[in-house]
Amino acid sequence: MGQVLQKMMESNPRLMQRMNDARNSLALDPIEILTVPSDKCPMGKCDGSGFIWIKDWSKRHEKNVMDECKKECDCYQQQQKQREIDKKLDLSGIPPIFSRATVHSFDTSLYTSDEDRNIAEVAKIAAVNFVENYPIMKEHGKGLYLYSRVKGSGKTRLASSIANALIKQYGADIAFIKSADLISQVKKTFGSKETNASDVVATFRKVELLIVDDLALKGATSFEEGVIYDVMDYRMENKKPTILTSNVTIQDLENIYPGGRVNKRINKMAMEIYMPEESIRDQEAEQENAEFEKILFGE
Repeated sequence: MGQVLQKMMESNPRLMQRMNDARNSLALDPIEILTVPSDKCPMGKCDGSGFIWIKDWSKRHEKNVMDECKKECDCYQQQQKQREIDKKLDLSGIPPIFSRATVHSFDTSLYTSDEDRNIAEVAKIAAVNFVENYPIMKEHGKGLYLYSRVKGSGKTRLASSIANALIKQYGADIAFIKSADLISQVKKTFGSKETNASDVVATFRKVELLIVDDLALKGATSFEEGVIYDVMDYRMENKKPTILTSNVTIQDLENIYPGGRVNKRINKMAMEIYMPEESIRDQEAEQENAEFEKILFGE
């Protein structure tokens, strides 16, 4: 076979030249890229899988060459980071309706009065600065207390926006839960052989950032007060930032949790941020429906 090939090359100078060019090319760059780039790769290098398949001709005399012919694309680490972010978002408990909410998209123009718009602007600024300065807030265990008497004023939406930003920018571990659901989870452990109340409480005591939504909607029993106090006392002592939303001020928490133990700890842990005394749920619904009308009926 070798003699036949040699005769073919001798009788065909062009074939000989191509063979020589191929040898010279492999000598200079023995790596052959087998993967066809795709638009799915943000770097435009791989097929979107995060890997590039290559053939290293310098190792063509070694066995199992194909075992070494896959390398990470530059986009692989980005994909890994995004998967971790998506997982944290899924596990956080942030309400699905606010899963895409951002701090900067918090629309203060939905409020009808100048006073409410101004209050909303201040709250938005506080939220933006909290996110930007999260490392400092985390170091000192400082959080926010979003307050307004009116339901639908944007407290939960703004708290969710902060949570989304902290996960995406800092990879923060977050637990988002309504105060009533926190109590319910503890009660569900009663008589259970699989878990106990201490395990549930420990989860919310130790998580990096805890968001408690709708704190103190009604008068609390001594048991409910004990659970909230246990969580807040641990987080205060261990400088773990907490964000809370409520329809009463921190001072008025004493009327919900008698004795002053809960409100004094929250006062130490969180800065009180006032939200407008106006519901914007109808305005948000109108805005959302207008977008869907474009889909259904066109511009």
